[in-house]
Amino acid sequence: MFDIRRKNIHMNIVLMGILMLAWSIIPKQVVFAGEINSSEAGLIAAASGTFDYDGKTYRAGSAYINSLTSYLSGDDVDLTAEQCQKAAAQMYDSVAEGIERGYLYEVGSESGDPTENGGPQSAYEEDDSDDDEDDGKSSEKSSDKDDTKVESGENSNKVLSPDNLDVWDSMSNQTEAKNKLQKRPEQEDANASVKLEEGNIVVTTKDNETINLSKKEQLIPDKVVYLIDIIAVVILSITLICAAILLTTKCMVFKKPKSRRARPGHTKRRKIRRYTRNIITITTAVSFIAIFVLAGIYISIFNKNTIMQNMQSSGYFRYAYSEYISELAKEYKENNTISETIVSYEDFLFTVKQNSMKILDGETDIRIPDSNVSPYITNIKKSYMKVFSVGGVLFIINGLIGVIFMVFMDQRRERGVKHTAFAELTAAALAVVVTIYMAFVKPYLHLYIEPDYLYLFITECILWSVKVMTSISAFAVVLAMLLIGIYNSMKNKADS
Repeated sequence: MFDIRRKNIHMNIVLMGILMLAWSIIPKQVVFAGEINSSEAGLIAAASGTFDYDGKTYRAGSAYINSLTSYLSGDDVDLTAEQCQKAAAQMYDSVAEGIERGYLYEVGSESGDPTENGGPQSAYEEDDSDDDEDDGKSSEKSSDKDDTKVESGENSNKVLSPDNLDVWDSMSNQTEAKNKLQKRPEQEDANASVKLEEGNIVVTTKDNETINLSKKEQLIPDKVVYLIDIIAVVILSITLICAAILLTTKCMVFKKPKSRRARPGHTKRRKIRRYTRNIITITTAVSFIAIFVLAGIYISIFNKNTIMQNMQSSGYFRYAYSEYISELAKEYKENNTISETIVSYEDFLFTVKQNSMKILDGETDIRIPDSNVSPYITNIKKSYMKVFSVGGVLFIINGLIGVIFMVFMDQRRERGVKHTAFAELTAAALAVVVTIYMAFVKPYLHLYIEPDYLYLFITECILWSVKVMTSISAFAVVLAMLLIGIYNSMKNKADS
């Protein structure tokens, strides 16, 4: 009995040893995110790099990288190292096809082999030397494909096969985002270019003037903030001076007298009222315009739910995930290990969304990808609040004072209502003109913005802003019409 047990123990030990030995000699493949393995991550890293062709440098649009990442994340897709290497070789061998089909866009004019200076192939190398030589040959072939002509959409209906994966085909599925990207102008034809570079958003005009939008530095210069504050102070001062004149000349009538007999100096007071009312009407209209603009900016830019929806629809989260996978693939290739626990796309999405919300709430020292726009929006909000805390508050105060003094400067309240309606209608008209200009002229379509997700995000934000301004314009017009209706009603009642 004892011998049998001892034999069983020995057999178990031997069996465990055999399993451990087998495990040690079986080729290992690190699985990324439970969806993308190390070889697939290397393929994404390669596709995310730059491609040199015909003396120019190209890069794949983020919307197309997102399509590749989505395909490789599929439950039924699990490519081997050999399949990924073959797909990469085919990709390097058909750069002209990627350009012709619109998946690659020009980012520079440096000539040379794609493996130089950290090109895409350097991010995807296999340990086998023969395979490296094949990849080098295939990349050299790409320079001989100048006459290759591929019609847009060709092969886009192919059934993707892991054994013979065409990277360009995996990018070819048409989406709403890609349709929008087709409206983006060429960089040389655009009025200005907007690019995400080294943690800053750089705006370059046709005159080569650059504007850097930083995550941390104040975006609105102090002189602009002071100018807005000065305008608000001047407008309020003019209104207060008019109010002081009305009060000192006893033009204000807060309570209607029982007697309708004119008091001494009536003619003089009537002139004072006429001039001061016209001036206050102008200052009140300016205040209404400023209030509408500030309200429109706040609702358009700083609505957290809208920001998150626009980030989602722009494909940013897939773009960030592709960046994440590419960095881990490079780290694994260099060190044969990775320094952190790999997360799935769903977990990555949850974390990035939560951190983005925290940043939008004003929290600092939150880990977030450099490509995330949340810090920029938070920084814009800081500058906005600096403007609103003085200038915005003064415009609101001026608007309230203007309405009160226009209505109560004489017994005919309808006159004050009429001038208030005029000021409101003036502001509404300007809002309508701006809204119509943005909706039909669409100046944002004359901007070249990269990467793709940033173009889509900014476009979505501007379209949302147009909707907000349309609502504000409609509200302003309705309010002005309502005031005009009240004026007519009060006038008819006074005349009856």
